[in-house]
This record gives sequence, structure tokens and C-alpha cells, in this order.
Amino acid sequence: MPKPIRVETDLIPSGLYGAADDWTGLTITRQLARPLFVEGPGRTLMPGLLHQAQRLDDKRWGFALRPGARWSDGPPIRALDIARHITAVAKQAGPFAWLVSLIEQIRPIGPDRLRLTTRHPVGNLPALLANPVFGPRHSDPAITSGAYTLADAPPGELRLRATGPGPDVTYVLSSDAQHGQRLFDRGAVDITCPTTFPVPQWARRADYPDLQVDDLDIAVALLPPSGMAAERKRAVAAALDRRELSRRLHGAISPLDSLTGLWDPGRPVPPALASRDLFPAAERTPIRLVFPDFSPNRETAHVLAEQIGDRTGLTLRPEAIDYRAYLTQLPTTYREDFRLVLMASPWPDPVSLLLPFTRRPAAQPPGGPTSAFKDLVHHALAADDLDDRLARCAQAEQALNATGEVCVFGRLRSAARLRVKNYVSPPSGWADLSVCEPPQD
Repeated sequence: MPKPIRVETDLIPSGLYGAADDWTGLTITRQLARPLFVEGPGRTLMPGLLHQAQRLDDKRWGFALRPGARWSDGPPIRALDIARHITAVAKQAGPFAWLVSLIEQIRPIGPDRLRLTTRHPVGNLPALLANPVFGPRHSDPAITSGAYTLADAPPGELRLRATGPGPDVTYVLSSDAQHGQRLFDRGAVDITCPTTFPVPQWARRADYPDLQVDDLDIAVALLPPSGMAAERKRAVAAALDRRELSRRLHGAISPLDSLTGLWDPGRPVPPALASRDLFPAAERTPIRLVFPDFSPNRETAHVLAEQIGDRTGLTLRPEAIDYRAYLTQLPTTYREDFRLVLMASPWPDPVSLLLPFTRRPAAQPPGGPTSAFKDLVHHALAADDLDDRLARCAQAEQALNATGEVCVFGRLRSAARLRVKNYVSPPSGWADLSVCEPPQD
């Protein structure tokens, strides 16, 4: 048997599969549930559990299962299993349930074929369905469709048992980024958490030959207080110097000025602008800037507070909040605070980052109907060509940016220290640990 791989994690997730509401839960779900499609080179999609996809007309798609697909205990996976699971995900309140809200009907056509009808034309439905949360789940949690099953583990660990020739995996909980590095240095883990490499150590990357750095399709954004006037929200966004922030974080975040900038690296980054006249001194009451307490958010929040203070006169007070509160209370408890957020793309398609905003009242451009932004996003959804989708997404972003509701300023980069071979971190972050080779003694 291969030696087990030990992976550092900053969080033992509270839920998996459709109940996963954090990035760690989804990365583990990726090991337990075989994705319907798999990310390939150059943002392509390769067959996963689904072997074929055929667009029948504007709203109807046909899918065929991969031949020989089986549950971990041996019986074949059926089209009905996938249909039931996607229907269940659509009814859940998880972070990606909105993806399947696009589906009007899903029904099996025999044991190994599915037909999906969408509510709006979708040019690349496989890309939107490729999130690991849609990999089918068995009624028995001990049975999976992926490369691993769950095994018993002591507190502070999560263990996966390989269903094939790959190595077993143990997730080991760290208390913070520095602790994760100490675990690696003393050989307690073979892979460090890719999003918690300490920011000060980014300045000394050359000292870590075991470090692998990759771009992630995770936009880093600032949400202003809900009650702030749109003109002031836009002024705060214009006050950010994205290049300076990236330099001060030693490249842990690369500068962006747009959600679609994730797929258009040559897009120009605008200079920062001062606008103190919009914020009279008498109205500059200190405002919290809340952020989830893991690297590099603390350092990012302090640089943002400094930049906004210098160019607007506002006083922002960075404050760490519990990750569970970050997931559940931003629209309520913290709605009148500045909020630092990470916005993950479920798969490499620009529309997927815009879709959630079609379900928010804040997506209504000033002076325009509520449907304006939604219509632009639905036109982007319907586009078959990636360049066409990018162009239409840019138009939709202009409408969204007019509200000032979201200011995208960077792209998160991963940095994992490795003792294993064949570790690949695609931009989505859904690494497949079953292909890794464990370290040799």
C-alpha cells in the first residue's frame, strides 16, 4: 500500500457534498464525489462522471454517463442517481445552489442518459455543472462516487481511504498559517494549505524550493456599507491602488480591476484617485472593515484601510470575524460595515461569478429596471463562444459597477509546500489528490 499523504488544513469543514459551505469542504468533496466534468489545460473541460454533452437546442441538453462508472461498493452509477442529487442540491441553501436554479427540469433517459432543460439559454452548461458539489452522493455516506471514502479519525483530523490504487489521505488541522509551516518543517504534513502561506514569507519565496505557486479563480473584493450612497461607494473603489497592494503583500494577491479580469490578464489596472471632498470631516465616523481571519486577509485589510483613509479621509478599523460568521452574517450583522470577501468561481467560466448578483436587489442599476443587469447576464450565459461571453460579461459588469455594490481589486494566489509528486492545482482549486505520489522514505 502507498504511504498516506498528510494535508494541512485551516478548517475541518462542518459539511460535505451539498452541505459544504466553505472552500475546504468543497476541496474534500472533490475527493469523495467524482465531478461531472474535469478541468483540463487551457480552461478546457474533460469528461468526468459524464462522458458526453450535447446541446439539443437553446434550452435543452443531453448528457451520457461515463461507461463503467460505479459506486465505491461496486454497483453502477445511474442517470437517476445524478438527477436525484442535482435536484437535492437545488433545494438546499448551500452557496452554489443558485447554479442549479438555472435548471427547469432534469430527467433520466434510460439508465445512462440525462436530459436537462434550462430556464434560460446556456451556452456552456457543462462548465457551470462541473463544481464538485454536483458529484452524486449515495444515501449511505460510507459509499462514494469518487476516489475516496470517509474513514474514522480522531478529533482535529479527517481521513480518506482510497477506493483504488491511489494513496490514502489525512487532513491535519492547523491553528494558523505559521503553525501550518511548522507542521511541514517537522514532517507532520506533506502538503500545506494552499491559501494560508504566511504573507511575510512571500517575500522570501526563493528560500522555499518545495513551494508551488498557482493562480486561483478566486476574486478578492471589498463590499461597502449597504447604506452608503452609490457615488461614495464608487469613490471608495476608485481610491484603491491595486498594484501597491499587490507589492505590499509580496504577490500573494495579483491586481485586478474586474471580475472578468480573471480571464483577461492584459486588462489595464486603473490608477487610484482621491475624493476627500465627497466625505466631509463631520461625517467621517470610524467604520469597521471586517474580514475572515486567515492569511492573507489580515494584511490585506490593513493595507485597504490605509489606502482608503489616505484618499477619502475615512477611518476604517480592521476587525477579524469568525469564519462561520463570515459565511452566514455578512448580509445581516455586518451589512453597514466594509466587508473583505473572497468570491470563488465555481468553474472557469466568467458568467459564474456574475450569476449570484442576479439574485440580489443590489444588482439594480440606478435609474434602470431591476431586469437590466439580469438580462445582460442571461445574454452572456447564452453565448457559445468564450470571447463573446467575456465581452457580454464586461457589459454586465458595467451595470453592476454603477451600483458600487462590489469592488474587485485582486486575485488570490495559492502557495503550497509539497513533498509529493504530480500535485496539480487548477485555477478552480479543485486538486485531485488521488493522482499524487506520496513521498518516499
